[in-house]
Amino acid sequence: MAVANLKFADLVDVASLQTLMDGLCELIGIANAVIDTDGVVITHSGWQEACALYHRVDPRTRGNCLDSDTVLAASLLKGEAFAIYACLNGLVDCAMPIIVDGYHVANIFTGQCFTEPPDSDYFRERAQNLKFDEEAYLRAIAKIPVVPRERLEKITRMYADLAQILGAYGLDRLRQRQTAEELVTLSQRLAEKVEERTLELHERNSQLQREKQALTDSEARLQALFENMSSGVAVYLPIDAEASDFVFLAFNKAAEAIDKIQRDQVIGRPLSQVFPGAAEFGLAAVLRRVAATGRAEAFPSAHYRDGRVDGWRDNYVYQLPSGELVAIYDDVTELRERETVRQELDARFRSTFDAAAIGMALVLPDGRFMQVNAALCKIVGYSEAELRGLTFQDITHPDDLQTDLSQVQALLDGDGTGYQMEKRYFHKDGRLIWILLSVSAVRDGEDRILYFVSQVQDITDRRHLLEQLERQAHLDYLTGIANRRYFMEQAELELARVQRYGNHLSVLMLDIDRFKAINDTYGHAIGDRVLQKMGQIFIETLREIDIPGRLGGEEFAVLLPETGLQKAVEVADRLRVIVAASKIALASGLPLRFTVSIGIATLRESSVNIDTLLNLADQALYQAKQTGRNKVCCLEE
Repeated sequence: MAVANLKFADLVDVASLQTLMDGLCELIGIANAVIDTDGVVITHSGWQEACALYHRVDPRTRGNCLDSDTVLAASLLKGEAFAIYACLNGLVDCAMPIIVDGYHVANIFTGQCFTEPPDSDYFRERAQNLKFDEEAYLRAIAKIPVVPRERLEKITRMYADLAQILGAYGLDRLRQRQTAEELVTLSQRLAEKVEERTLELHERNSQLQREKQALTDSEARLQALFENMSSGVAVYLPIDAEASDFVFLAFNKAAEAIDKIQRDQVIGRPLSQVFPGAAEFGLAAVLRRVAATGRAEAFPSAHYRDGRVDGWRDNYVYQLPSGELVAIYDDVTELRERETVRQELDARFRSTFDAAAIGMALVLPDGRFMQVNAALCKIVGYSEAELRGLTFQDITHPDDLQTDLSQVQALLDGDGTGYQMEKRYFHKDGRLIWILLSVSAVRDGEDRILYFVSQVQDITDRRHLLEQLERQAHLDYLTGIANRRYFMEQAELELARVQRYGNHLSVLMLDIDRFKAINDTYGHAIGDRVLQKMGQIFIETLREIDIPGRLGGEEFAVLLPETGLQKAVEVADRLRVIVAASKIALASGLPLRFTVSIGIATLRESSVNIDTLLNLADQALYQAKQTGRNKVCCLEE
């Protein structure tokens, strides 16, 4: 077969290959693509959002992507075994050739990743220069995996090796089909030629030598096909008219390997002597039927055993025009043993598994649910049939998936026997549920993972309780904004950002004017409503990044990140006006109005602590109260 005339897509099931590459991409977390030497994309999986939504879309960056593809493809056409390229968009791509039977039939591309942690400032600047949505673009960049160059090369090599194995397997199967077809065709042709030459022998004696040579050439081709098949092939001839036994006429190399016997120990001997278990196995009966009817038979997988050989065989038997019988067979012992193990495990654990009070599942290494119990179906809302059509990746929250996949990969790499983690599942109705997942690996005798045993407990109520307690620990119970402790923690974080990046930071200190008089005149219940009104105004007026907090009594503070003095004055005055316009309804029906005094302090590039900045704002607040109240004063550090 001329491999050079074939395309890689002719050697593989493209849909199955796409599914496999999708699964590997989900498992490994690195984008991949298979592209033949004509530039036709056969499969592609896991392209990063940064590339798919930005770099390959925007005309200003798309050329960089095309340059990367061109450079990598050109390197492989020069015969390089591995090519890696840092594209002008800041990511890394690499490629390796797919070689089948010595021919370069396609390339495997991986990448859209980093080989070292990315420079966030670099990509932030790119987003600003290119007018991208900065937050969305940086989120897309953050999703890109960081893969050391050595590991990236290993992963790419693994992809290339896998593609080559699939291509070689497809080529081998194609050759086997062609070989079997040619074997029958050539046998028929040979018989026709022999008959034709016999009838014409007395008239064409002069052509005898040429016909003998043609026969020799055909036999040589048959012999070459016969010897190079990957399946075992045995040729038999009935010993007598009743076909009471069969003698071996031919036995190929693959048959020697399968049955662990040399052909010189087989040729010319009866089947019953070489393989004494053939009758019980059923092969002798199949040979007799094919000899009698001339119709080919596929002999289903059956177990053969004698004093030397023990294994499962899959046979196909047909008759040559000459009357000889051909058996083509494969050793399927390993496949049958795996099926037996699965059936034994299923029978052993099914009753306990189904009756378990917690959710349980048997999960294949690729993430597919092999078996689930009723408790798990109740937790996630899917039926057993629906779950068996899904993978755990399908129902796992994206923010938890990478951690889960990393733990799975560690087990596949032989690191440990199991793991436990808290994660989120998507319920069938769309809501999120928190679960406690415990996973253990079940391995075979060669330490290969057969499947995972997963135990699932619904901890949604517990997680919600913890989140509620955490919120209560951070918020002031009366106003709903940050309490003093949480405010100070956030203030320290913001100050650290300012000292690192050099941004502005402003702080407002607010005090309700004559609050004691309000309490004394109208009672503490009205005073509490005034405080609650302040919390409501903060929430409705300030930006999401601003942090209001109640420091105690009627004293409040507001952190204004990335805000200079002029902008801080505008924010403070807007708050002052809104507060002055607000009112609290009294029992008498009259409205209660109140005002605030506000002090501002702005930090520019000084390395001071947060207490110093708050003290400056407090001094400005003192000036506001001493100079008439209901006003804004400021100090710039």
